[in-house]
Amino acid sequence: MKLGLKRFAVIGTLGVASAALAASPAFAKSDISIQATPHTVHVGHVVKVHGLGGDDAEPYTTLVIQERSGKPGHWGHWQAVKRSFSGDARASIKATHTGELQFRSVLYSTDEHHQHAKKDRVSAPVTIHVVR
Repeated sequence: MKLGLKRFAVIGTLGVASAALAASPAFAKSDISIQATPHTVHVGHVVKVHGLGGDDAEPYTTLVIQERSGKPGHWGHWQAVKRSFSGDARASIKATHTGELQFRSVLYSTDEHHQHAKKDRVSAPVTIHVVR
């Protein structure tokens, strides 16, 4: 008799847990990142930039690596350096003058023809110091 009660308790607990999991909301995975190496370069040397991003809730996305240069307080505008429809973008950028370079990843959600882009996520910028 005790064995039957234990089985009933286990089955009841599993049923309640299953119902609780089924009632909880589902969340789509979305992530974006940017990496750049080295963090200090000489003028004329190359910086390797790698951006990753994706969103399970959006069927069509475009990942863009953007660059801006200057000095804090006197930054230029963000410019697209590399685009990827696969969510994995890599670029090699030559440092042309002293100061700082910043890179960021921007994830755009688009339609099936990659038109009408909406900005979905933006990564935190990575700063590279360029010296003589």
